[in-house]
Amino acid sequence: MFSFLKKKHVPLLSVRVQGREVTRVEETELPCEKNPSVQVGAGGIVQFIDRQGGVHEHPLGPVAGWYHFSVRVHGGLGCQADCVVTSSPDFDPQAFARGEATGIRFQPFFLPGAKVSNSEFRGKGLFARGLHFTGHVTSGDIVLSCECDDCHRSFHVRSFHAGFSQVGYFYSGSGKHTLTVSDRVPGCPAALSTPNPAELAALEAALPLAPDGTRFRYTNPFRCPYCSAPYIDFEAHPECRAEEYYGNYFPGTPLLRYEPGP
Repeated sequence: MFSFLKKKHVPLLSVRVQGREVTRVEETELPCEKNPSVQVGAGGIVQFIDRQGGVHEHPLGPVAGWYHFSVRVHGGLGCQADCVVTSSPDFDPQAFARGEATGIRFQPFFLPGAKVSNSEFRGKGLFARGLHFTGHVTSGDIVLSCECDDCHRSFHVRSFHAGFSQVGYFYSGSGKHTLTVSDRVPGCPAALSTPNPAELAALEAALPLAPDGTRFRYTNPFRCPYCSAPYIDFEAHPECRAEEYYGNYFPGTPLLRYEPGP
């Protein structure tokens, strides 16, 4: 009797792909990992919806196939998720190592009730945000799906290890372009090092303009491609600059390289 008056149960986290729930997490299950596999066409979307109705929405990109998700929710209400895309409904852990799969790592976040606020990571680097990990190399086959602190839209980013590539990197004033420079060039901001200020200034003055006419600078932020708000804000967090030894660029935008003349 009066069953229609019963409050609808809302899980701690619901994960939906193309609007259909593929898994959910209850508070009694923590800590836990859920591993749904879903066939998705090009242009798919995944949503992580918390019990207060907050939504973290991420585009899955142009690759169609079977998306094998790993959704981990920890006791402290932190959520980490990623997926591997293959052509088979059966997940093969070795497919990625063989180069037969691609991956997406979604920006981690905290669920309502956590002691940590997502706003604490505003403008910080990818290590602080949990998109890269010290001592673990992020494969070039993994795309990062980042979420803007201002407009909250998600966008894909590709990273390269500046140390292994033996380069330094600069972002354009617009945040749309990334330029690399050999770490043998005087003033180059090599990985995990602070460049000589005078040599850096001379190098910045010699760098060409970006295709959109803005200048490349050591402290330029990496920006959201939609609203241009700083995403990795080196001006607000200068202590992060030398530690961010991964450079980033947007898929479909060429990674530029500066070659000084003789």
